[in-house]
Amino acid sequence: MIVLKAVLASKDKEYISAWLDFVQGSQPGSGIRFTAFSQWEPFRDHMNEQEGRELPDLVVAEPEFLNNWLSNGGETSGIPWLTLSEGLDEVDEDKRLMKYQPLPALLDAVLNACHQPRRRKVHRPGQETLSIAVVSASGGSGKTAVAMHMAKQLGIAGYAVLYLNLETLDSSMPFLEKGLSRSAQRIADAETGLSRLLYDLKVGRKESGKQGQVQSLSKGVDSYVLRHEALKSDVFWPLSNRKELLQMSHEDTKILIRYLADCGQYDVLILDGDSGWDGRSEGILDRADAFVWLIEDDISSMHRWGQWMQHMERTRPEFLDSVLDRARFVVNKYRDSVINVLPRPDLHLDAVLPYIPSWKQLSKEEVMLSSPIFQREVKRLCAMIVQDGEEELKQAGRMQKGDGWSL
Repeated sequence: MIVLKAVLASKDKEYISAWLDFVQGSQPGSGIRFTAFSQWEPFRDHMNEQEGRELPDLVVAEPEFLNNWLSNGGETSGIPWLTLSEGLDEVDEDKRLMKYQPLPALLDAVLNACHQPRRRKVHRPGQETLSIAVVSASGGSGKTAVAMHMAKQLGIAGYAVLYLNLETLDSSMPFLEKGLSRSAQRIADAETGLSRLLYDLKVGRKESGKQGQVQSLSKGVDSYVLRHEALKSDVFWPLSNRKELLQMSHEDTKILIRYLADCGQYDVLILDGDSGWDGRSEGILDRADAFVWLIEDDISSMHRWGQWMQHMERTRPEFLDSVLDRARFVVNKYRDSVINVLPRPDLHLDAVLPYIPSWKQLSKEEVMLSSPIFQREVKRLCAMIVQDGEEELKQAGRMQKGDGWSL
């Protein structure tokens, strides 16, 4: 269970004691931990020490405490707050918590204020290339299968697509190898495409002399990629040297994605990375325009999802807001209903993808890439994401008026 953190500030020590005694003795109170103050200086020092720490989920304070804190940086901290009011002060109703009311009602109001439902932004800055990352907080959630199906469905729909796998241990090779081997390009060149591109970008970065910028490469992206007909997309031959991926930094990953997005050859990039905290994963989270965040309907997966959200909210709240604005939460391997409770009340599911039992006995790539049921649901998922940015794609000249998905 995720335990919420709240700060309570009141000059009335007896009021604080009554509040804390109730919280400690009630079942709903087990989900929240209070830090209480009756004097301004300790409260101020505590709030000023939040930088680099896990931020509180809520501040509940009398006006004397709250107004001073808000005017000294609290307004821009991103921490939600409520005024503990006796009804005489001027404050918006949605920020007012009446001080004297039944303690169960007070606790309910605090719990509701800790997690207000988030509004997802619909607008995305116009870009010629839309980058979509398939991510998860849990390994084995089916990221690669979903990413390859998305690449295929977008390719069938007429988009120019590049599938980029940045897993440390690439799980796409068993499904792509046959199609890659049919390529007319010399295999010796093809197998080193991603390695050569990473090297060329690193050299270009040094020659530019500017942080995060790369001098124009002499070769186009065609010299690094292969066409995979079954996937209807361009791909890189998976790297054979794991060290090259392990050594990829956060900045290396962002520069690679930026180069592929800016090369002008693709409408959509499908990004497939690890479920971890390494530089590549952070680079993908920073750079992707949209996310398909996969969850499995089991306790472990839900718990890991909640833990990731909790950690990011308390250490990088603005970054978490950015991720949530770009994410679509999807249950993979869905079987009729979702049994487990989502880790937070402000989270919701956007789509589900069905469990395909036959994939457990795969021996041919065509089977995994050709499931009609899965293709249908992935097509709907793609429409949900791409149509949000349809106006931008039209403006970039990649789509004609009236183009889109037929569902």
